[in-house]
Amino acid sequence: MPSRKATRRKRSEPIQAALSLKVEASDRNHPHVDADEFLTTAKKWLQALKTFADEQGQHVKWEIVDLRHSSALIEVQPVKLKNHKPVATLVKKWDEGLRRIEKTGRPPAKFTPVSLAALADFVSSIPQDSIVSVGNGVATDRIRVTALTQRRVEEAASRLPIEEKPEYVSQGSARGRLAVLDSWDPGERSFRLQLPLAPNKPVRCTYRDASLVTELGEGFEGMVEITGQLRYKPDEPWPYAAVVDRIRVLPRTPEVSLRDLVGLIHLPEGQDSVSYIRSVRDAE
Repeated sequence: MPSRKATRRKRSEPIQAALSLKVEASDRNHPHVDADEFLTTAKKWLQALKTFADEQGQHVKWEIVDLRHSSALIEVQPVKLKNHKPVATLVKKWDEGLRRIEKTGRPPAKFTPVSLAALADFVSSIPQDSIVSVGNGVATDRIRVTALTQRRVEEAASRLPIEEKPEYVSQGSARGRLAVLDSWDPGERSFRLQLPLAPNKPVRCTYRDASLVTELGEGFEGMVEITGQLRYKPDEPWPYAAVVDRIRVLPRTPEVSLRDLVGLIHLPEGQDSVSYIRSVRDAE
């Protein structure tokens, strides 16, 4: 059975695959750390770690391997979900990347815009009356998070190229007015659909099935419903293009003339049309 001294010595040894967060009170006369501030800071720090792991394609969970109330220190370790083995490479990439940012203000290769945004959220939330430092499990090799750290993270984020939001495709349906046929030739197989809520942005539709020309002829200048692959631009609620698999011609609204209405309403005896309309309006 190991002695107490051996056990203490084993616990004091640094864990290589761990990352630490330490929060201290800046006022020595009041050394105790505010619990709310510590929990908020630790939550944002852990969120930054989780985001970094997700961006690296690592499916891990973070386990607490050390927790000390005397200095408000927490140490966590990423382990694989399947076998619970520590992921030392993930810790190394994070630690080296953070130190590179702190020193140069340049984005490391392993940090994506999403990871940097989560890191920026953490370093910008440091309480003013606290001293916060992060490390790699070695007590003597921590980085203190300062205003310089915040500025370096902002510099690193600004150096990354702005990623354009990609277009996306969705299987679905859309209704609109079949107002423009690019051609009646089945070989071209394209037309434009005018959406009710975006009449100035017609949807360019293409189709493979030549038999759909029949539906196009029946639905011309009317309302149709198309079904197929709808292509959207970023931040646009309606599609701009579609590959159509099916066209359904919607019933046309019947046209009613005033002449058709004559004789449908019989006026009460002794009332003209104006008096009758007023009585209906006033619910008499």
